[in-house]
Amino acid sequence: MERIAIIGASGEVGFRLVQRLCSRYQVVAIVRRSGKRDFEGLGQIDVRVVADIDHIPALTAALDGCDAVVNAGYIWFAQSINEAMERCATPPRHVIFTGSTGIFTRLPSESAERKRLAEAYIRQHLSCRWTIIRPTMIYGHKDDRNISRLVRAVDRLRIFPLIGNGESLIQPVFIHDLVKAYEMALLNERCYDRSYNVAGGRPYSNRDLIRCAANSLGKKTFFIPVPAPLVGFAVRLLGSLRLSPISSEQVLRFQENKDIDLHPFIDEFKYVPRDFEHGIGELVHDMRRHGLLR
Repeated sequence: MERIAIIGASGEVGFRLVQRLCSRYQVVAIVRRSGKRDFEGLGQIDVRVVADIDHIPALTAALDGCDAVVNAGYIWFAQSINEAMERCATPPRHVIFTGSTGIFTRLPSESAERKRLAEAYIRQHLSCRWTIIRPTMIYGHKDDRNISRLVRAVDRLRIFPLIGNGESLIQPVFIHDLVKAYEMALLNERCYDRSYNVAGGRPYSNRDLIRCAANSLGKKTFFIPVPAPLVGFAVRLLGSLRLSPISSEQVLRFQENKDIDLHPFIDEFKYVPRDFEHGIGELVHDMRRHGLLR
């Protein structure tokens, strides 16, 4: 049985990858600290603690003998992962990195630039075959920092503030569809040395996305458009007092189209991720089950 290391195995994506792969592979779950997740019920999961991914000797010991690696953490750890693999007596032959479609933003972004530089490093220097999976905004679990927050807000508010006209496009990906993409790409020679953008089945305007959330909650929401410059001013003011729930960059990103061309992914994987209006129903059900909604 092939051995697969999952870096970031205690995270939302990483833990679901462990659950998905443990019946087919011998899984090595690499975590920063033990105890965050319960791996006991998943069979013989080899949990290895690497407190700092940039600590090359510890990471080398964790990766040695693995056939493949899925980095469910930040892509900018690519250089450390590569250096660790080069020191392995039996190095992995395939690595999947988690990128982000945020690299396509036209706005100034330090995070996006770090991810672009990491991708360039992978293409130029990686010592084995690689695949980059670039998700859009990930949703589908109660603890995500985006859509679950939106659902809670829509659940509370009948009248919802909308930045600008709300027509900018967004195409979030359901977490289980993303996990399936990793599984299909893993040790798949057709996916070697290639990058894939992964999103929901189709884009929605921000207005329609909020309306879908309201429909799943069985609520009717009324919108109040708020000029983006006014929102930006308020965010900067509240930010100076450390009271703003969002950043100025998020306000700008809200107005930027974030849809992608999904056809290359569909053509290669022969798989169409679910639309938001289907995925949001599953998220709402999960949040209600945990008592997070009224």
